[in-house]
Amino acid sequence: MATVFESDLPENVLSIERRSWTWNGATVEDIHEHAEGRVIHPMPHANETRFTVSLAEVGSATECRLKRDQANPIEHSINHMAVISRGMPWWGYAGRLRYARYAMIVFDVPRLEERLQGDFRPAVFEEPRLRFSDPRILSLVKMLIDISDVGASSSLFGDSLVAGVLALLSAIPSIERQPKKLAPWQVRRVTDYMRSRLPRPIELGELAALLGHSQWHFCRAFKASTGTSPYQWQLDERIKMVQGLLLNSEAPLDVIAEATGFGDAMHLIRTFKKRSGLTPAVWRRDNSFR
Repeated sequence: MATVFESDLPENVLSIERRSWTWNGATVEDIHEHAEGRVIHPMPHANETRFTVSLAEVGSATECRLKRDQANPIEHSINHMAVISRGMPWWGYAGRLRYARYAMIVFDVPRLEERLQGDFRPAVFEEPRLRFSDPRILSLVKMLIDISDVGASSSLFGDSLVAGVLALLSAIPSIERQPKKLAPWQVRRVTDYMRSRLPRPIELGELAALLGHSQWHFCRAFKASTGTSPYQWQLDERIKMVQGLLLNSEAPLDVIAEATGFGDAMHLIRTFKKRSGLTPAVWRRDNSFR
């Protein structure tokens, strides 16, 4: 994760903080903008394909404009979204802004078309689309910007969420149909592969490539077959590794965290408690041989 505090600020903008991550051919940015008054300024990444989600507005509503002095004709809605085509300039506007937070996903369309194959329709980005909303996309974007940049599974989780956002934006007609399940041998092949590489990070593309599937099809088929996502499956296996070390060694938590792909002891404690209901220390005490 990279954090940037911008210095060349537009009129009435007091500060802009931008955090960014890159997954699956997409750069995800979490942008915080503090202002005092009327704000209108060009938005970044004008030469790229972009998708934005409004996450917070204080002081006045915000809007995306395709022309600087022409108001957005579409009615405002909470958590409004926009798709902006590559090479198309656009402006952010607010009449009396104090604070705005929004997420922006910058897509490398050729790379995504190659990686996601038939589950990605680049035509969805050929025309701008303003002020629409989708609670499913909003949920995925919120998870994307909340991902910690520590731990072995963050890459797989980020890849999966980006693939999900793209699939929903592409409005694939079959997306609501019951996904097909993987064959038992396919499940074994993927889980054996993930287990053999624990706890190192695994990209979603690696797993989909094992079966010759697109990433979105693989995600849905894996969950239909196992009841859990690839990310959650890998996380459960890492928690089992932690439990084994807690029972069979006296290693301190920072050593166990490093050995099992967690960023530090605090990250391990939070994740372990969320999954098991107990802290590692209490779990070790309650399950140790007496």
